[in-house]
Amino acid sequence: MRAALSWGEVTEVTDPWTTARELDQRVRAAAFGFLRREVQLRGEVLPRSVLAEGFQFGGLRVPLIGPQGIFKPAVLPEMPLTITTVPEIEGRVRPYEDEIGNDGLLLYRYRGSDRNHRDNVGLRLAMRRQAPLIYLYGVIPGEYLRFGRCTSSATIPAGCRSR
Repeated sequence: MRAALSWGEVTEVTDPWTTARELDQRVRAAAFGFLRREVQLRGEVLPRSVLAEGFQFGGLRVPLIGPQGIFKPAVLPEMPLTITTVPEIEGRVRPYEDEIGNDGLLLYRYRGSDRNHRDNVGLRLAMRRQAPLIYLYGVIPGEYLRFGRCTSSATIPAGCRSR
C-alpha cells in the first residue's frame, strides 16, 4: 500500500519515493529562506545558537547544525542538509582538514574512514541528486559564515573526502 503522509495523516495515495523527494525539497527551500532572513537580520556571520535552534516546519523544529559536520535533521528522510567546517583554534588540531583547493572548490572530508558510513552515503546521494547543501564555515568558536547553496560535484574514495 502506498500512501502520502502529511505529519501522520493520510492525505492521498501516491508514490512514497516522490513524497520523500518533495518533502526534502520543501525542507531545503524553507532552510534557505530561514538563512536569508537571519543574514538580513544579523549579518553574514551567524551564531551557532541560531543555527542549532533552526526553524519550524510542519510543527517540527529543524536545526541546521549538529555535533557532527555532515548533518541531516530528523525531518529529512535520506540526505544531509548542512556540512560544517569547525573554526581553526590556535593550539588545537581540527578533526578534519577541510580546505579550498587550487581550483576554488571545497575539499570536504568524509566522516571518519568508512566511506559507507550513513553520513558519507547521504553526502554521495546528495551529489547524485544535485541536492543543494548549506555550507557553514566556522569563523571563531560559536560563529559561522554561511555560504550560499552548494552541491557536491565529485567524491574521492581513496582520500576519503568529497569535492
